[in-house]
Amino acid sequence: MNDTDLKKEIIERLDELSAKIDTLTQVVAISPKLETILRDKTKTQQIELLSDLGLLKEAIALIVDTTPETVGVRISERKKKRKRKGE
Repeated sequence: MNDTDLKKEIIERLDELSAKIDTLTQVVAISPKLETILRDKTKTQQIELLSDLGLLKEAIALIVDTTPETVGVRISERKKKRKRKGE
């Protein structure tokens, strides 16, 4: 592996780590109010709300006890619905 490839690999790993730290920071910031925020909401509503807060699919899936794939589908459905409504 040459110097350029090594630098690219390091930058990619640092970017991944940075994204994970950002997600962790967001979860920690909202966790005291998380139960209140999500109370009496369906899983779909919870997913939408957490997505609006900028959390990654993986974090949302952990919080609402589902899979990242399910979260992705719900977010995609919401986007399609918004496009149909012209939002």
